[in-house]
Amino acid sequence: MAAVSNERADKLLAMAALRTAALDQLTAWPTDVLRQSDGKVCGFVMANLRASKDIHKLYSPKSRLAEFPQADWRLVVRAALNTARAFSVIHQAGHLVGDVNHGGVRVSPDATVKLIDTDSFQISHQGRTFLCEVGVQDFTPPELHGKTFKQVTRTANHDNFGLAVLIFQMLMNGRHPFAGRYSGPGDMPIEKAIPEFRYAYGKDTARTRMKPPPLSASPAAASPWVADLWEKAFGTEGAKPGGRPKAEDWVQALTRLEQHFKRCSSRPSHFYFDGLSECPWCPIERAGIALFGGAAVVIPKLASGPFNLDAIWRDITTAVLPPMHALPQVKAVPANPQIQALGRRHTFWKTTGWLVGLLIVVLGIALSAVLAPVWACLGWAMGAWVNSRGRSDFAPLASGYKQAKAQYDGLVARWKQEQADTQLQAKQNQLRPLLDEHAGLHTEREKRYRALSNNREQIARKQFLDQFEIERATIPGIGAAKKVMLESFGIETAADVNRNAVLNVPGFGPALTDRLMKWRQEKEARFHFNPNSAIDPRQVADLDRTIQARRAQIEADLVAGRSAILQMRQAAMARRRSLEEAMSAAVEDFSQRTADARAAGVL
Repeated sequence: MAAVSNERADKLLAMAALRTAALDQLTAWPTDVLRQSDGKVCGFVMANLRASKDIHKLYSPKSRLAEFPQADWRLVVRAALNTARAFSVIHQAGHLVGDVNHGGVRVSPDATVKLIDTDSFQISHQGRTFLCEVGVQDFTPPELHGKTFKQVTRTANHDNFGLAVLIFQMLMNGRHPFAGRYSGPGDMPIEKAIPEFRYAYGKDTARTRMKPPPLSASPAAASPWVADLWEKAFGTEGAKPGGRPKAEDWVQALTRLEQHFKRCSSRPSHFYFDGLSECPWCPIERAGIALFGGAAVVIPKLASGPFNLDAIWRDITTAVLPPMHALPQVKAVPANPQIQALGRRHTFWKTTGWLVGLLIVVLGIALSAVLAPVWACLGWAMGAWVNSRGRSDFAPLASGYKQAKAQYDGLVARWKQEQADTQLQAKQNQLRPLLDEHAGLHTEREKRYRALSNNREQIARKQFLDQFEIERATIPGIGAAKKVMLESFGIETAADVNRNAVLNVPGFGPALTDRLMKWRQEKEARFHFNPNSAIDPRQVADLDRTIQARRAQIEADLVAGRSAILQMRQAAMARRRSLEEAMSAAVEDFSQRTADARAAGVL
């Protein structure tokens, strides 16, 4: 091996001296230097990382299906968390990654992460700073675009931009935060969008004039607090010193996210943030983009005993409510004897009072008609005084009547509402499609199997072309930034390349599209199909596993539905009994108070 430059030799010696257990755990830090026979440094020793893979293999949907078939979103989040932890350890040690990019992160099947290419890190030792002299545009912060890296002393805030991009790509299935659809004039490639702060998923769309590519999840799919960190990392304020979320901020946010996972009821291999009302991955997969493998399918277990469809459906359909009794009516009952006596006394004195008053007026006018107004006033006063002799306090009686009427009217409304309640029927109707789907699963399996058989050549061609990743290909005019743009629009392998899809990607006109099509055609020319070949057993196994999982999920839903319906019926019967008892008492009370009020003359 040839000797390295003096500058590089000094850097490797410094790194070996700065080695710590924490750095060894999370990076491929140089453990020692290699020397020639004359003592000159010619290289370094690092840990063997053959068991790990490029992080791109995990966050790219197609690569994930092939390289990490059992991975679901939980493992992706854990890998992102471990990446943030690695950056945090490096920053705490006083070093910087500098050249942040997906090629510098390796991940194992258990989401263990290690950073590689550490010899390009920016480090400081004994008052001397060894700069990071390289960088990748897709991960370079806006303020460093156009700068010569050999002359730039980087800061942790610069690293924090690249870390935010990495985490975005990981959690958002390979999408780049600055790859989107631009509504302004001309194209907006990633290398231009970054220095102009045109975050494609950001809230400030009036300024950025950017929208996400089709079939992209919202940043909120990763939780509001993670989405907020991306806004800060990619916004204009982030370029200020310390303006971007630190690695430790990401550690805290992703640790919190891990406590809020929810499994999709339709596709058990889907896990997502539990603050969402529905799975964000299902619409993308329904559009034909497979995100997570079927190996994570979980068969729901029934609570107890074998599943008996006939018995369960019988319980569901026979759980009906009997007709309610006729609404009780107010009865004609005799008034309370004491109230009757008071009523008669009140009526007597009231009648007597008005007769006395009338008599005074008539006699007075007969004596002197000129004084008629005087006699009228005197008659009214005497009549009122006599009337007051038989008056009792009926205010409590009137108040009691009003309260009894209000209670009775309220119970009548509840009674009518209970009679019209259709919740039980609605729940039964909701379960009917599950019964029909369960009955048709065998037919659905046969239909899908025939599709596999009829489309063997098409499926085989797609599998063949999926082996050729654009990210690894050498295509004239299509560099790293354009490859990232293609991936952000769902074009990852030769199988994804078609003229219309490529022409819809920003920055790809007819010339570049022709080059990409030519590359696909060259790969496709090597494909040969054997018409006598059988269906791939793995596809049949995936089909059977999917059907089995759906059958088990339907059965679990029907069992849960039966339990819910029986509980609803039991609750409804209890409500009715309580209502009937309350109504019976209310009718008795209201009937009596009505009779008493009438007897007392307050109605």
